[in-house]
Amino acid sequence: MQLKINNKFSLALSAGITMFSSAVFASTCQNPVPVWSDEFDGTSLDSTKWEVMTGDGCDIGLCGWGNNELQSYKVENNTVSNGVLTITAKKQRDKSKSYTSGRIRTANMPNGGQWTHGRFEARIKLPNGTGMWPAFWMLPTDPIDIWPISGEIDIMEATGQADMFAFGTLHYGQPWPDNEWTSGRILKQPDSWSADFHEYAVEWEPNEMRWYVDDILYSVKTPSDLSDPSYWTFENNQYHFLLNLAVGGSIGGVVDDSMLPQTMEVDYVRVYDFGQPSLTGSHIVEPNTSHTYTVIDEAGTGGSYVWSSPTGETSNSNSLTVNWGNTEGQVSVTVTNSCGTENLVMDVHVSPELAEETVLDDFEMSQNVSYSTWTGNFNQSAVNPAPDTINSSPTVASYVRDLASQWDVIAADTNVLTDVAPFISGDKAFYIDLYTAAPIGTEILIQLENTNTATASNYPTGRHSKYIAHTTVQNSWQRLKFTLEDRIDGGTGDNDVNSVVLLIDPNALSGDTYYLDNFAVYGTETNGETSNAMSVANIITTTQSAGKGQKFGKATVTVVDNLGTPVSGATVSGIFSGTWNEVTSGVTDSNGEVSILTSTSVGGAVDVNFCVDTLTGTLVHNSSSSQGLCQ
Repeated sequence: MQLKINNKFSLALSAGITMFSSAVFASTCQNPVPVWSDEFDGTSLDSTKWEVMTGDGCDIGLCGWGNNELQSYKVENNTVSNGVLTITAKKQRDKSKSYTSGRIRTANMPNGGQWTHGRFEARIKLPNGTGMWPAFWMLPTDPIDIWPISGEIDIMEATGQADMFAFGTLHYGQPWPDNEWTSGRILKQPDSWSADFHEYAVEWEPNEMRWYVDDILYSVKTPSDLSDPSYWTFENNQYHFLLNLAVGGSIGGVVDDSMLPQTMEVDYVRVYDFGQPSLTGSHIVEPNTSHTYTVIDEAGTGGSYVWSSPTGETSNSNSLTVNWGNTEGQVSVTVTNSCGTENLVMDVHVSPELAEETVLDDFEMSQNVSYSTWTGNFNQSAVNPAPDTINSSPTVASYVRDLASQWDVIAADTNVLTDVAPFISGDKAFYIDLYTAAPIGTEILIQLENTNTATASNYPTGRHSKYIAHTTVQNSWQRLKFTLEDRIDGGTGDNDVNSVVLLIDPNALSGDTYYLDNFAVYGTETNGETSNAMSVANIITTTQSAGKGQKFGKATVTVVDNLGTPVSGATVSGIFSGTWNEVTSGVTDSNGEVSILTSTSVGGAVDVNFCVDTLTGTLVHNSSSSQGLCQ
């Protein structure tokens, strides 16, 4: 392993550690002292470790840094204080660019570094602004071949609009445009990775790389994961670090200027000679299910284990099975072996219990969608092929996928998805009953769109988010729950969705038959009602004197939760119509009421109408229970 040694050891820059085999790597204790680190304890960036990169990339023939990025990098956007490196993205013109940000690297610096093999980690707090693209990554310092033949290792990437996902990627293969990549990612719910600092790491040994967030292993890549194992050329080069916050670009997407400035904060960057123990197991679980958590990557011998969990289970082995109810919390273990002691922790989120809230289509009595287009053969009134306890409906839909279409879609307009934020957090989910002879594991996607901006040729514009499920049986009914797969276009807001698109076996050429039923939205439930939700209970319209025979239009709106308790602090936005035509808003008081007036007054006879357009606050809006919503 060729590692650049920390300057405190007073060794020549060319000094290194002998390369070792995978077997040695896997069985060797990690030295608790980093081989190289920057703790950012000073008041300025260490210029012996980091080179500050500037400009828009055009001076090296990479305008937009090769990714259509919108920023120009500047020295002053990288600051160090209170033990943290802060990279700031700003709405600030610099020559032809409308944004500035920061980018630094360790290549060829006196106390910087480039490495082959080891554990590479940084503790980072991500930005959450739409259009932000933070990255902690590695490139070869003196590549034998051009990119991406020489390889690229992305330890952590994210986007501001999809900050509930963190992902790690390898780039490799033939020169652009025939380059390839493979990636893994990890979802955070109900909040996002940007809510706090987290440790992002890669452990790299010969012919294997492993990605971690905190103590969780979430992705492993080997040469067999590449389209051609010979593309695994990573051992041919030494790689240096890069830290940057891009604005927009091919992954960053649309930028929301109102959310700027944004920051990427880095607590430390460290390199270790060998890996360390970690945990595997589900960090997002369904309520009332059992899951096993296991210590892996353990180098030492004679291990002992002390586990703890919110449910009280114990174990003296390297695994623990937790019977989750509805309470979430931390699964932790103290591992003691010949290498020393490690404390490993996994934060586990228990998804809320969900119950049917809004039927989108049961292909019998209830329908809250209007189908606009479909690719295959769609019969909306078919006979149930095999009624059972999951689905006993006499009438269902049948859909024969178009064999010649790689992307087969069923698109429908709807006005009931007025706020889709709860689908992102997991407080709501789509469910579908499905029957098919298609192979187990067949992918089904739901995509939420705004047809006012989305067209057939402008992806990702107008696409809010998508959700994924996979079939689990053949020739039997199954009830599929869809989980978040991507938050796509940050420019499409949570209140902008008016279309739902179903993609059956996407990116494939298949002609299987699918029976569909009970397409519905499920929400959280307490005592048979949607919990953690609010709704409009009442709207009273009248007038209020403005003096001299003039009057304002007035709407008094009452907002309550599921138990009928008044909800204070909720923002009600609505539309006056009739004599007036204007949009206005107000905030509910301790009685759950808000009186909203028109901005102008008129005399004589008036007609006052008011409907609620949006309702936001600390509780989710249960639109199905609300009165007087705008259509």
